[in-house]
Formats: sequence, C-alpha cells, structure tokens
Amino acid sequence: MTQTRKAWFALFLTAAFCLFSPPTRAGEAIAPCEAFQRILFLASDDTRLHQEVFQGLRSRLPQDIPLVYTALGGPDAAPWVQSTDCPCCLVVTSGTRALQHAAERVSRARVLSITIPREAYDRIMAQVPDPQRYAAVYMDIPLEQRIALTRRHLAGMERFAIVQSAQGPFAAQGADDPAEVVRLVSHGEADLVDTFTRAARQADAILTLPDRHIYNPRTIVSIMMTTYRQGTPLIGHSEALLRAGALLSIHAPPQRLGTEAAHLIRHPPADWGGTRQHTQEQVVAVNEQVARALRIHVERP
Repeated sequence: MTQTRKAWFALFLTAAFCLFSPPTRAGEAIAPCEAFQRILFLASDDTRLHQEVFQGLRSRLPQDIPLVYTALGGPDAAPWVQSTDCPCCLVVTSGTRALQHAAERVSRARVLSITIPREAYDRIMAQVPDPQRYAAVYMDIPLEQRIALTRRHLAGMERFAIVQSAQGPFAAQGADDPAEVVRLVSHGEADLVDTFTRAARQADAILTLPDRHIYNPRTIVSIMMTTYRQGTPLIGHSEALLRAGALLSIHAPPQRLGTEAAHLIRHPPADWGGTRQHTQEQVVAVNEQVARALRIHVERP
C-alpha cells in the first residue's frame, strides 16, 4: 500500500470514529485531554501569513505530534475537518473565516483560534452553543498597550484618533476608550479623505484597526496621502500597513503567534474554555523612510 493510500485509509478510519462520537452539548463539561490525538491547522486562506503562522507552530511541536495543514477552498479541507472532529482532537483555526467554518462544522473537537482580533472572535462566539470547547489567543494588541508603546518611541504624543467604519466590526466600541482617544466614523469611501483630515487635525497620531471597510487596497493610498499632507503619523496594527506607509507598526509577528499556540497545545489548560487572552508576542517596527519624510524622531528605548 502506498503512503498516499495509507494516509487516506487512516483518514477514513478516523472520520468513521469521529462520525459516531456524540457531539458536545451546551453546558456539558469536556473530557480532559493530556495530549491531542490529532491536530488540524485550518487556515482561512492559503497565504504567506497563515503559512508563517503554521511554520511557527510546527517548529515548536515535537515531530511525533500529528499535525496537518489545510486551507479553506482547498480540495482536502472538508475531509480533514471531518476527520479531526473527535474527542481529544484539536482544530487550530488561523483567521476569522476559519473559525466561522469550524463553529459551523466542528461539534466534538476542541478549537484553538489564533490570527484573529478579539472583536471578530467574540462576534462568532456569541453564536456558539458550547463555548467550553473553544480557546483563543487574540492577535490584536490592547489599545492602552499600543498607546503606551507609541509614547515610548515618539515624544509628544498626547492625543490619538481612531477612524472606523459605520458598518464595520468596531461600530459598538469606544465607550471604554482612554480620555486621550477620539473616534471618528466613516460612512464610506466618499467621505474617507474628509474623515481622515479631521482625525489628523484633532490628534497627534492615528491608530489603525483591522477594519477592512477602512483599510483595504482601494483606500490605502488615499489614506496615506491625506495623513502625509497633514503631517500626522499612522500607527499601524500590521506589517502590511508598515510597508504601505505607516510610521510605526505594533503587531505580533506571524511565526510568534504560532509558537505561542504551540505552548498551549503542549500544556493544555484544565479550563480550556476559559483560556482567552491577548498575545504576549509583539514587536514595534519603524518605517525609516516615513520618519525622514515627516521629520519625526523615533526613540529606541
């Protein structure tokens, strides 16, 4: 029997076992697992970002731990998800779409969500009947922490602005913001330049959010040009925004998100469903070209 046929035969046996295992019901305690029998890494897309997260995860797990990579849209995604939906199995979701997929199709395995903002995770968890199977490491850095890190590197940063979309995932946020933060709402691309102009005039820096209605390939050039003209730096939440023209980026590198997840996998907490935390991995990256253009001195403590 060839290796490929052996792999698919093992997949069939596991899927059959999982198929007849009863699903976890709401409020029912999940059985403790000293080690996971099978682990599936489910990516939202087969992109470099998720591949790097997977590499970080794989590098910190012993080679004898069964770990499979697949991405939504791939021909093997559905059978692998089915085969991993069993007690003491684990689905590691990377990205929002991957978690949504697991929430709809995984009823027995535990789920560990990474490479996802807290807001997106909470929104999906509100629809899940058995949250005790789910744990998460949020990729976003808390707002207060981003402000503190920005002030360590940039002198004179007293006021901060946030631009968010009216229909986006952050529309309900803002009530608990620090006093030095002002939020402005954009209702679409037509008023985006005006909104960023007002934000730049009211603040010393603009903090970005993972809001695709605001920051996307269609809008990013207009945003950068507007903030440049006002002389107000953009503090990004990702390496991609740094490359696009943000002065600073405060983010968790993809590989480190994977290594952080590996620690939870190797040492599963007893209270699995209570494990929901922001990443402890973060870097502050500087766009030197933008710093020179804006004539801003960046401290390196």
